[in-house]
Amino acid sequence: MRQPILLFAGLLATLAIHGCGGGGGGGGGGGGVPSQPSAAEVSLFPSSGMVSKGQDFTRTVDVKNVGKTFFVAFDVTYDPKVIKYVDTVEDSFLNRNNQDQTTLQAALQNGVEGRVTIGLTRQPDPFGGRGDVYGSGQLLTLHFKAVGPGTTSLSFSDPKGFVDSTNNTVSIDAWQDGTVTVQ
Repeated sequence: MRQPILLFAGLLATLAIHGCGGGGGGGGGGGGVPSQPSAAEVSLFPSSGMVSKGQDFTRTVDVKNVGKTFFVAFDVTYDPKVIKYVDTVEDSFLNRNNQDQTTLQAALQNGVEGRVTIGLTRQPDPFGGRGDVYGSGQLLTLHFKAVGPGTTSLSFSDPKGFVDSTNNTVSIDAWQDGTVTVQ
């Protein structure tokens, strides 16, 4: 009788360790369901800064308290007289620190500086599911080059948002834009 109880206790411990994390993302990734929902945010980090003409710089798109999701899409707009888009690199949130396969697409809209269109999705797992993730972390990093003096906003435009694996929209409470000053 004692052996089944120990087996059951071991199973419960395994589920507690592996099941409650929820597959979270990147830097905070789920530790169970919060008792009260927190505001979901998407923001640029750092939110502002000064760079010199000719300098390359980055802005990270961070997510906080995002509900279960597998797909993200939005645009980022800026003044092309001040900065130039270089590229986008995926960070750890949707791919769970490179544990899962994802697809990133990022390009200038119509090939014209001033608007970058971004789409990032998780690929189906071998068992047919998509494996939504939730929590907080770094979604991606945008690379730019400072080309002229002035200040430009880096704004989330046309946020198509976050979607879960059943095609439901994931609520985002705030999209926090940023600015860059080129001297």
